[in-house]
Amino acid sequence: MMSEGRRRLALGESMMVPRYDIVPIQPGLRNQLAPGSITEFPYEVVESMYNFRANDVVGRIAPRPLLLLHPSNDTVTPTEQSVDLFAHAGQPTDLHLFANTDHFLLGEGNAMVTDLVAAWLRKHLPVHA
Repeated sequence: MMSEGRRRLALGESMMVPRYDIVPIQPGLRNQLAPGSITEFPYEVVESMYNFRANDVVGRIAPRPLLLLHPSNDTVTPTEQSVDLFAHAGQPTDLHLFANTDHFLLGEGNAMVTDLVAAWLRKHLPVHA
């Protein structure tokens, strides 16, 4: 798919790529996507995702706060990627791993996750009247 996308780009064309060809998500989790979610993307999105190296830039976020959330047993994105991001990040950075949830941990109605995010936002991005 990438060689075909690059070939078309060289000709000044683009091609649309199905979402699950970009990030393979098992069928049992696909119902977690919001209704009306985009299901195809231009090939340029694939190329930019392939070339992006989060570990190379995460350290530049500091001194702004960073919150990393990850399922402890994610079937889509390896948990080690968030642990590695944490190791490359500056401070303040918080990493939280959650059991009994999968890739769409914010869409699963997990009160532990939403409560943690709300508390983190209150601490690091308080709203002043």
